[in-house]
Amino acid sequence: MISSCKPQVEITDDVISEKQPSFKIATPTATYLYQKEAGGFSSIYDANGTDWIQFHKTDSAGYPHSSASDYRGLPNLVYGSDDSGSGHPGFKKMTSEQISENRIRSTSMSGKWQWSWTFHENYAALNIEKIDPDQAYFFLYEGPIAGTFSPATHYWGTDIAGPMNKQPDFMEDSILYGKWQTVYFGNREYDKTFFLKQKEADTLQDMYAYLGNSPNGNQSPDGMVVFGFGREKVTMPLLTSKNSFIIGFYNHEIEDAKGHKTILRYIDRLTR
Repeated sequence: MISSCKPQVEITDDVISEKQPSFKIATPTATYLYQKEAGGFSSIYDANGTDWIQFHKTDSAGYPHSSASDYRGLPNLVYGSDDSGSGHPGFKKMTSEQISENRIRSTSMSGKWQWSWTFHENYAALNIEKIDPDQAYFFLYEGPIAGTFSPATHYWGTDIAGPMNKQPDFMEDSILYGKWQTVYFGNREYDKTFFLKQKEADTLQDMYAYLGNSPNGNQSPDGMVVFGFGREKVTMPLLTSKNSFIIGFYNHEIEDAKGHKTILRYIDRLTR
C-alpha cells in the first residue's frame, strides 16, 4: 500500500535565491533557502512567512550599511584564509549536494571544509565534518529578529538567563559577551522564537550585539542582530574543533522566567 502522507521534510532543487542556485527546504515549522555555492542560508522563514535573515546581494557592500543586506546570513562559518566566506550567502566557495531525503552536504572547493545539514520537522542540525586545522571558525546568526530591526521590542535569552531586553549597540562598543551553549531571540507580541544551540560545550567566548545600517547604531532604520558562538568582536573566530549545532523555531513568545525554563527544556529534548 502506498502512503499518501505528505513527508515532513521536502527538499526542492534548482531554486534561485539572490541569483544563486539554491535548495529550498520546507518543513512544518520553517522554510529554508540554502545557497549551494555558499553553503549558507540566505533566508529562513517561520511558519508565518516571516524571514529572519533577509540576505540581499548588493554591488556596494560596506560597513555599516550592509548590515541591512550583504552581511546577513547563517551560519557564516569561515572568516580568514583563502576559504573566507564559506558558509556565508553571496559567496561562491562551496559545492553542495543532497545526500538523503532530509540531508544536504557542503564541501569547500579547497577540500579543507565540509559540513552537513539534517532537516527535521521542528529543527535543523548542522554537523561540522571536516575543518582546516590552521583556521578557526565561528557560528553566526546575522539577521533581523522576527523580520524587523527593532532592538527596543526584542528579547533574548541564553542557557544562563532570560528573557532579557538588553540592547547592546555594536557601534557604541557595548557588546555583550558570555559563555553560552543555547541562545534564543524573539519580538514582543510575536508568537515565534528562534533558537540556536551548540551541542558540544566549550569555554570559548560568545557575543551578542545589534549592528544598525548607519552611524546612528540602534536608532538606525535597518540593521541586524550579530550573534556568534565562538567570536570575538573584531570578526575573530575562536572555534578550532568539530562541533554540532541546531537551529529552529519555538511557537511561543517568551515572556517570563517560566517561559524561559520551558523553551530550554524544549531545546534540550531535541538534542538528547
